[in-house]
Amino acid sequence: MPAQALTLDEAIAAAMTHAPQIAAARADSDAAAAHLREAQAGSLPTATVTGSIGWGRLDPKNFFGLGAADVTPRAAQVTIEQPLYAGGRVSAGIAQARAGNDAARAGEAATRSEMTAAVAQAYGDVLTSRRLVALHQDLVAQMREIERQARLRYKAGESPSTDTSQATARLAEAQAALAQAQGLAVSADARFANLTGLSPDGLAPLPANPALPASLDDALEAARQRNPWLAQAQAGLRAAQAAARGARAERLPTVGAFAEGAMVRDQFFPDYRADSATVGVRARWQLFNAGTSARVAGSDGAVRAAQARLDAAEDQVKEQVIAAFQGVRTAELVEAASARQSEAAGQARTSVAHEVRVGMKPQLDLLNAEREATAAATALARAQTDRIVAAYRLLSLVGQ
Repeated sequence: MPAQALTLDEAIAAAMTHAPQIAAARADSDAAAAHLREAQAGSLPTATVTGSIGWGRLDPKNFFGLGAADVTPRAAQVTIEQPLYAGGRVSAGIAQARAGNDAARAGEAATRSEMTAAVAQAYGDVLTSRRLVALHQDLVAQMREIERQARLRYKAGESPSTDTSQATARLAEAQAALAQAQGLAVSADARFANLTGLSPDGLAPLPANPALPASLDDALEAARQRNPWLAQAQAGLRAAQAAARGARAERLPTVGAFAEGAMVRDQFFPDYRADSATVGVRARWQLFNAGTSARVAGSDGAVRAAQARLDAAEDQVKEQVIAAFQGVRTAELVEAASARQSEAAGQARTSVAHEVRVGMKPQLDLLNAEREATAAATALARAQTDRIVAAYRLLSLVGQ
């Protein structure tokens, strides 16, 4: 391995800064935070300035002894208003926006969890595919040598043509498997580079599993507290409930305090001047709107739907955590068994090779031993990847 081999943790960190999915999720979270600030602004005062200016001629028809004159009518007004009571509209809007912000943040966390598991899969696939290429290259070399020896023995009259045919068939089989492994390696390299923006060359071996929940109960409790998909469903319910409160608030009045200052020039007769200042309270109450009842009914339906989605998410997350927790245990057992199988198959291959060399066993036994040893080593490489991927999938479900 290179002196500075790329580790899985480094690959995951690179993906977090490179993958466009992460950038999109972060942007969605920023947008939701901006919507929350916008909703919170509904309880703050507003200041409005309006003005107008025109040019014309005003003729009062000698009213008050005023004759026609060119005028420049203009007016300006400044209004400051502070909401005092909105029937719950503002607080409902803030609660809905806050739930949307929570959902966006949970969505970003979910995207990061998915990306972590995807990088672990891609990292393991690169190592596995390159291991398979090496194994099948070695198998092709072994089969080519066995075929050569079989041809020599056949020419010398020491073995039948069947041995040569069997060796040739197994060589072709090994070459086909090598081509397939090389194709998988190209795909695995492309996937890894797409996710991380890094070259797949010089990867460190797969690490041990990260820290995982000690028991299934611990995993389920962690998922209830931190699972991002469950958090999204919970935020969706809160948003629907807030929207329902906002719909009902439309039936209530709004009250606000205001202060206004205005000036008017040349409006009614030449040289007309007027200034005003007003402080007071405004109220508005819409007594009837046929659409309000429909909005309330619709929002109640949305609450029921959000509750149903939350219930479904809780059941699904529980099922996934149970499967993932068992998947980790199964993957660890499979890896251990595959390691024992690979070691035993390698030893058997060596023994059979010696026995075939001295004529104690037929050549077919060596061909089978070579195939079994390669298959066992291939299974071990895949089991190692399955083990690390299962661990990161469990982590993504428990929100770590």
